[in-house]
Amino acid sequence: MATQKKKKTVEAKAPVNEQKTKVEKHEMVSIYSTSYGWWRYFVKPILVEGGVSKFRFVKDPDSYNGKIAVAKTEVDKAKKVLAEYQKKNPDTKTMWA
Repeated sequence: MATQKKKKTVEAKAPVNEQKTKVEKHEMVSIYSTSYGWWRYFVKPILVEGGVSKFRFVKDPDSYNGKIAVAKTEVDKAKKVLAEYQKKNPDTKTMWA
């Protein structure tokens, strides 16, 4: 007597989110140049505290220097935040140019 195993049938389930979410790509604009060290420890926190939400560091291929890139819609806001920081702290070294 051989026992036969019943094969389980598997039904394909529909995806949970049938609609694909759209990822918005923002056009980035370089506003200032800086080094990676200044970016990581000083410039990035200044932009976060200022309320700028779309920004990044674009590294130069041959060194640790790079550009501060901001979404095209937030260029004025980022420049204003960085200018205010320089006005409040005139004795600090220039971290971007």
